[in-house]
Amino acid sequence: MELVPDDDPLGGMRPLLEQAEALLGYEPQEGFPDRCWVLHTAYGGETRVRWNDLLARAGKRLEDWQCTPSYRVFRGLDLPAGFEGPSLGEIDRESLSRLVGILARHSPDGLGTECYWAQAAIEDIPCPVPARRGRLHEALAHHDACTAPDRVVSTQFPAHWWPLDRSWFVLTDWDLNGTEVFGSPALIADLLSDGALDAVRHPSITEVQGNSAQWHAQRPRQ
Repeated sequence: MELVPDDDPLGGMRPLLEQAEALLGYEPQEGFPDRCWVLHTAYGGETRVRWNDLLARAGKRLEDWQCTPSYRVFRGLDLPAGFEGPSLGEIDRESLSRLVGILARHSPDGLGTECYWAQAAIEDIPCPVPARRGRLHEALAHHDACTAPDRVVSTQFPAHWWPLDRSWFVLTDWDLNGTEVFGSPALIADLLSDGALDAVRHPSITEVQGNSAQWHAQRPRQ
């Protein structure tokens, strides 16, 4: 991926990414017909564990959580031995790999689709948001470059990435343990049905803004 100049408009997205409200990440409010969350991977020992399976141990369901997907969901739970919580503010490599594969099927040039990759503004206040341009297939190599033990890039994996035609958009807010994906109903349906991803429907950041990080009274299943 190649760094772009600070004055590159990023296809018109730079003003949105640099507004005060987008300090931790920019969440689109229009332009996409559907969206979902990809929850970052949690582990019980060496075994991958879905969030709702962990919550079920305490008689809880993510749909009853009235805030965004974050580490706060797991507070006070009886967690399995060797529990490793989901990554904060950065998508894990396993989820990224699967997500990239699905996005490629909904992109004009597959894995060769050219994309913008932009950091969250909080990483370099008050400077312009650092951004790169590169192909979708470069995502995993760049993730490796951003994370230990092979880290050679000083920034996290980008908080925002999208193709030049803006047919989809990915956001990982700096303060959350899940990644939001925006796009067509067909793309979101593929994500939700993929057994290798912990993808769920859950309210957006904006929809729960101001809510306390607590549980709703559980509603009986229909």
